Amino acid sequence: MKITAKTIAEQLGLSIATVDRALNNRSGVSPKTLKKVLEKAKELNYKPNMSASLLSRKKQILVAFVFPIYPEYFWKEIEMGIMKAYKDLCDYGFEIDIIRTSKFEVEEQVRVVQDIIQSTKYDGLVLSANDATPFIHVINTGIENGFPIYTFNSDSPTSKRLSYVGADYQDSGRLAGELLYHFTHTSKKFALITDKMNTFQMQQKVLGFIEYTAQSNKMELIRPLKISNTDLSNSIMELEDELKLVDGIYVATGALADVARGIEEMKLNKNPILIGHDMNNEIHHFLKKNVITATICQDPVYQGSLAVRKVFDHLMLGDPIQVVKDIVKLEIVTKGNVKYYVHE
Repeated sequence: MKITAKTIAEQLGLSIATVDRALNNRSGVSPKTLKKVLEKAKELNYKPNMSASLLSRKKQILVAFVFPIYPEYFWKEIEMGIMKAYKDLCDYGFEIDIIRTSKFEVEEQVRVVQDIIQSTKYDGLVLSANDATPFIHVINTGIENGFPIYTFNSDSPTSKRLSYVGADYQDSGRLAGELLYHFTHTSKKFALITDKMNTFQMQQKVLGFIEYTAQSNKMELIRPLKISNTDLSNSIMELEDELKLVDGIYVATGALADVARGIEEMKLNKNPILIGHDMNNEIHHFLKKNVITATICQDPVYQGSLAVRKVFDHLMLGDPIQVVKDIVKLEIVTKGNVKYYVHE
């Protein structure tokens, strides 16, 4: 049986209004009655109604969510998750402000974060950092001044941020290496494609991939190939001579579909096994055409939703953060199961 204020009132012979005032710590209740109500609530294992409690307190919280624009398809799904959770929580005084920044301008994002922390408008910040190291000082300064900061999707792990929701990118790199190993045959000569931004996330993917490929003398890794996010098409086509020589490619950037398009245009004698990250309509298209062999997904909708709920529980409900790192599962998507991963 659910224990309510009415249950407690009936057992103590008090009015529901008096019990409600006592349970919500409002005035008009004597110390003696308050003690009786709280003892009875504890005895009956009373659980407060979250909705009623929040609505009665009329607490208002505004949290900034800061994340990049590029790649648009990925952050669109993150935003879907954020808004999905927000719709469930907005009636309780919880508001969010989404601020998009350039993927390529770390200094711009640092300025945006500093402005948020220094303003009196916001009660907290959820950040997907363009890179880890440049944000250590700004995050630590905010935390030390009592401003709550959480990270998601892209972490700054050596900072004092309160929590992180997202993937383990070193595991992502290892998984990519394992997939290339199993999808290729006797010859196992691989290329690793990164972008020119040597971010913490990129470093972790590369580290995991190299760790895996170093485990076997059957795998050969050519020098890392870098592409430019501001000139994707040309920088990919410039890699044609190297890509003719490999059996498999790991695209560690958000440019999997662009690389697939480039490979198709190159008209290679045989298409290499192509592994990368995430899902959109173009990646779906190239999976169906067997240009992309597999992609590693990390459920961005769930990430966005979980980040919102974690912050809500901490700031609105006062719940302590029990799990500092919520690591989302990695999922392998191929032509055979891609239909389950495309969001219309």
